[in-house]
Amino acid sequence: MNNNPRNSLEQLEQFSDNTVLELSPQKTESDLGSKYVLIKHDYYSSDSDNGRELLSRFLSALCNTSYNSLIVYLIDKGTLLLDNGNPLYNEMVNFIERADSVIADSDSMDFYNVDSYKNPKVVLQPADSIIEDLIYIPDILILE
Repeated sequence: MNNNPRNSLEQLEQFSDNTVLELSPQKTESDLGSKYVLIKHDYYSSDSDNGRELLSRFLSALCNTSYNSLIVYLIDKGTLLLDNGNPLYNEMVNFIERADSVIADSDSMDFYNVDSYKNPKVVLQPADSIIEDLIYIPDILILE
């Protein structure tokens, strides 16, 4: 008779009596440095109420992280989050307060006629400049 576990649940049961399983690694001081985030749309995953709710939850979760520094890039429809008519505008304003810097694509802002939220943390840069930055960022969270 074969005693090898057939699936992951059986593997967990096999180890559960004598091993402590750590499912999420602890963050070290170096893990909590700067976090770069690229937001490409004013929703997450799909252009729907659910997609906006998901993005709202991402923004809230990022506001509550322990990162020492949050640097956010907004491109394409992500710049619509800065428009006061956007359903997630208030969440974005709160997120900007937590972030160290928000770099918004001025070309996209012009294209979508976004009247920018006035905050010294929001810096407008042309797409070419943002692309140059993104090329050299080794670990970036992309929300699309």
